[in-house]
Amino acid sequence: MTTNRLLLAAVASVVVYGLGDLASGMLYDGYSYRDQWISELSAFGSPVRSLMVTAILVHGLLLIAFGIGIWRFADRKSLHWVGPLLIVAGVIGLPTHTVFAMSSRWMTAGFNDTMHASLSLAFGLVVFVAVALSAVAYPGWFRLYAIATLPILVGFGAASSVAIQGIEQNFTPWAGAFERINAYAYFAWLVVLAVTVHRSLNRNGGSTWRNDGDGGCNPKSGSRSPRTG
Repeated sequence: MTTNRLLLAAVASVVVYGLGDLASGMLYDGYSYRDQWISELSAFGSPVRSLMVTAILVHGLLLIAFGIGIWRFADRKSLHWVGPLLIVAGVIGLPTHTVFAMSSRWMTAGFNDTMHASLSLAFGLVVFVAVALSAVAYPGWFRLYAIATLPILVGFGAASSVAIQGIEQNFTPWAGAFERINAYAYFAWLVVLAVTVHRSLNRNGGSTWRNDGDGGCNPKSGSRSPRTG
């Protein structure tokens, strides 16, 4: 795998999700990007469920591919753990919006809604740890960027969860806006991480990853060096 493909997987995952969010919201009559969750696009009973679920599934598979690339060929030890976390995030996202999608707000809540909330929380925790570990991997401007992303994820994620509490009364002002700030801050981090890794690995060994003594992969031998600690 080349660093160009790594970058492409990350960017494509974000673009696919963003286009799915935009198109589904436009086709959903009466939908409010500001006041309704993204999950309501893929919810049971949503008229655009198939479109948004397709976008989310493609996004998830691309995210898993990106995570595998990071995991196998990361040039820094802390970054090596970001890969499995992204894989886990991608795997969690698949049932969250398919088997355990939330119910539309006009439907009676069920077990699927409980599971959807639980999986969404798990996804958020995994992403938080991944962002934190990426800050450890790269000092300088990227570290500051990753650290600055963390309170955005926590703050707007919490604000969205509070705003959605009025869903039974069909009154959820700014729930969608808060969630989208949370989601797209995470997506921006994904792209910036991919660009940063791409540049770092290219400086170290051209267009394919190499071993720098911290558990990376040497393209000449294809073997992984022993890890310590």
